[in-house]
Amino acid sequence: MITCTKLLLLLVLSEFIGAPIRAQEATDANLITAIDVSGSVKEADEHLEFGGMAEAVVDPRFLQAITRGHHGRIGFVAFTWANGEFLTLVPWTLIASSADALQVAERLRNARGNPFKGYAMRIPRSNDRPWRTGHATDVSAALERAIEVGAAAPFASHHYVINMCANGIDNVGTGPDAARDRADAARMIVNGLILGHRKDAGEIAAWYRDHVQAGPGSFVIEARGFEDIASALLAKFLFELADVSPRLAAAPS
Repeated sequence: MITCTKLLLLLVLSEFIGAPIRAQEATDANLITAIDVSGSVKEADEHLEFGGMAEAVVDPRFLQAITRGHHGRIGFVAFTWANGEFLTLVPWTLIASSADALQVAERLRNARGNPFKGYAMRIPRSNDRPWRTGHATDVSAALERAIEVGAAAPFASHHYVINMCANGIDNVGTGPDAARDRADAARMIVNGLILGHRKDAGEIAAWYRDHVQAGPGSFVIEARGFEDIASALLAKFLFELADVSPRLAAAPS
């Protein structure tokens, strides 16, 4: 199991643009994070997802890795998923500075407890989650959505990474194998981040390796704390940026 200081810094992603950008803006990587909010995700796991990712994004090592890239910026997007329903937490956003990272982290931290139109309409309370509980874990739909989000990225890049955050296997439909193959064919890397202290976490991680993980250098990691998440993601992100070529390619289709 990966040590505590390298796991969540790689979970960065985006879906729509948060601010106007120049057409055909190039990035060293476009990172897409899909966050499980199905009924099996408990408060502690949800806090790990949102808070841990926010900490990873503002880690100085993460920002240093970005600035060392050929373009000195990445594209980031994040959305929640449960039973085929999706909510954008962070729209497609450029991260090129600490100010950009802080803005993304703030959106992630503020997502918990804030009401969102689309999942459930109810009076917000401090401990309310803006999504319904009891939803199935539809990994295949989440992965399909991540592929669509990546294809619609407003930034040009030859490097696309999907980070699937979850605490359970697919229990809807036929499973994610076909979606995984489509992502792999589009040369998108698919990672898995298994959350929490479940007794069957090892079995879940093995299932993600067999049915979700794709692409060179991809990984599946069990995360039991913020440090686990941040450390593994940082290590992977540094590895991927070191492999970035200045040559650009069209977004995956």
